[in-house]
Parts: sequence; structure tokens; C-alpha cells
Amino acid sequence: MENAQIVPSKIHLTNIKTVKENTVLYNGKLDAKPIYDIQVSHSTMHNLDKELVKIRLYLDVSAEINGKTINQGGNYEIDFFFKIEDLKDHYQINNEKPLFGGVFVCTLLAISYSTLRGMMFTLWKDTYLNSLILPIINVPDLLKSKR
Repeated sequence: MENAQIVPSKIHLTNIKTVKENTVLYNGKLDAKPIYDIQVSHSTMHNLDKELVKIRLYLDVSAEINGKTINQGGNYEIDFFFKIEDLKDHYQINNEKPLFGGVFVCTLLAISYSTLRGMMFTLWKDTYLNSLILPIINVPDLLKSKR
């Protein structure tokens, strides 16, 4: 399982669904560029029989200027749906539950997060958040940030 080769052509991102989109924009003129605190976490679900995996990414953004929190940022929950042709090669059953390979889950998280980065860039482009680009992250750290 852990040594199963990941074949990109067998991973299909079939749908993206916005579950929660709460963009908060400062009501007024910003005197300085805010410093943003960005928190990303995830949850996963699966249907082994249908070879489906769902990754939900949670994004929480808050801002501050000169150490003072301002009302800008937002909270988002986005679902990424995958059909995996060779899903059976990426897990083993342990105590009657599937245990997925870390590299496999990191691959799905990386695809989801990179897609999220583009989505947020597009969503924020005509707002005060237009200077905010989600950072490149260490995906194994995201793997640890379960919700």
C-alpha cells in the first residue's frame, strides 16, 4: 500500500463544491497593508466500493494592522471530489477500517490545496484581499491538521 505507485491518470477530480463562503471585507479605507493569519485544515471521507474520496478544506483568514485585529478575511469550506481508479492499491484494512498511504493522501491534499489557491485568488481579485495569495505549504503539515 505505502509503496503503491501513484498514477496521475487514475486520479480524477470530478467536482468541487463550495460548502461555506464567508468573505469579510473591511468597511472603509485601509491605512496600511494588513498582516494575515491563514489557517488551513482538512477532513476526508471515502466510499471504497465506488472508489471515491472527498477532501474538505477549511480555510480561515483573519487580518490585523499594527497589532489590532480588523474585520477582514473570511471562513471557507470547500469539498473536492475524486474518483480513484486504483483506490484499492492505496489502503489496507486495519481494525476493520481503511488505512490510506500517507503519500497518496498528501497527493490528494496537494491537488486540492493548489486548486483552492487559484479559486481564492480569483474570488479575491477585485477586493481588498487582492494582495493576498495563499502561501505555498508543506503538504505533510496539512495532513496533520485534521478537523
